[in-house]
Amino acid sequence: MWLRNNWLQFTLILAVVAIIAGSTPLIGLTVFLFVAGMLARTWSRHVLDQVRYQRIIPENRAFAGEKLSMTLRLANDKLLPVPWIEVKDMVPEGAVVDEQHLSQAGSPNYLYLSRSTHLSWYERVSWPLEFQAMRRGYYRLGPAYIQSGDMFGFFSAERQEEKHDSVIIYPALYTLPELGLPAERPFGEKKGRERIFEDPGRIVGLRDYRPGDPMRRIDWKASARHQSLQSKVYEPSSTLHMLVAVNVHTLAHSWEGYVPEMLDRVLSVAGSVARYGFEAGYAIGLVANGAYPESDRPMRVPVGRSSDQLARVLEALAVVGPLTLTPLERVLEREAQSFPYGATLVCVTSRMDEPLAASLRRVAGAGHAVTVLSLAEGSFEEDLGRIRVFNLNTTVRALEAARASGDGATT
Repeated sequence: MWLRNNWLQFTLILAVVAIIAGSTPLIGLTVFLFVAGMLARTWSRHVLDQVRYQRIIPENRAFAGEKLSMTLRLANDKLLPVPWIEVKDMVPEGAVVDEQHLSQAGSPNYLYLSRSTHLSWYERVSWPLEFQAMRRGYYRLGPAYIQSGDMFGFFSAERQEEKHDSVIIYPALYTLPELGLPAERPFGEKKGRERIFEDPGRIVGLRDYRPGDPMRRIDWKASARHQSLQSKVYEPSSTLHMLVAVNVHTLAHSWEGYVPEMLDRVLSVAGSVARYGFEAGYAIGLVANGAYPESDRPMRVPVGRSSDQLARVLEALAVVGPLTLTPLERVLEREAQSFPYGATLVCVTSRMDEPLAASLRRVAGAGHAVTVLSLAEGSFEEDLGRIRVFNLNTTVRALEAARASGDGATT
């Protein structure tokens, strides 16, 4: 280490000694050390030029427990060879199937994935890997740290690759029969597919107010212009709407933290319901009292029927965190204002309190089909009126155990 940091001073001292002593071999050694040192320093300064590091992830979304293929690639796009190079890439703990090349990193829940090799001119080296996460979530890969140097090992060069890649793992899903829910009208939502509803999101005109019109239907600006109450006319629609509401609370108080396993069960059931609705032809949506990661933006996927709607809902369920921004009852009160008559609300929760129960009763009283799917250890004490409640805690635990033993059903 001392020679590496002080090679020029050492070479100068050796040159002075060689000249005073008049030693030809010593002078030759001095010249060799000087040339080798300059060559090594120049080499190390440019050894990482045009060296590219890539993570190639063809598909970065999967369900919990599934494996994804991933390739690490190093490329030297220049004439100057790279005599040695080491890459340390930060990866989530327990997600990369490659125990031999993993080591501790400075960040919690992350490990270093290391690879070392050498590269000749214009050479590429690839390492195939597998990514497997057993829990839903948003997984970030990177940054990567690259180190190389000259062929003599005198000098080294380092670089940090700031580019990050991400993998999203959806929660495990179950079919409704697996969850023990009724095969016919599991949420009491419809008797036939020809029923016509009014879509509050599409206003087609105005008409005079009629006794019994709800206050939210009145257009106050138009009423002021006409000097009489005017009600909005909504576009008729036969589309069936289903909103999945998720309560991320797993303990009585937020300061107590949360139960990860319980939250994952809630999200798995919510995703299963969303998949059922999507495949049955519903316009589906999602709301939750949790937030997106590293954001204070509340979790919300507006009701829709686009081809990627289910993927959007599952992605939201994959990344939602336990931090509560607002009580779920407030979220429901806000969403209920745009709910078409006869729409279906499915609330998935492991906890119930009186404010949430009251909000659900109001939604049901407005003509909507409301069902509560409980992941609680026991029955809810709050009065939910005629709202149907299914406790799925024991069933989901059994399904988890079956999948862990390799006997569970596929997603």
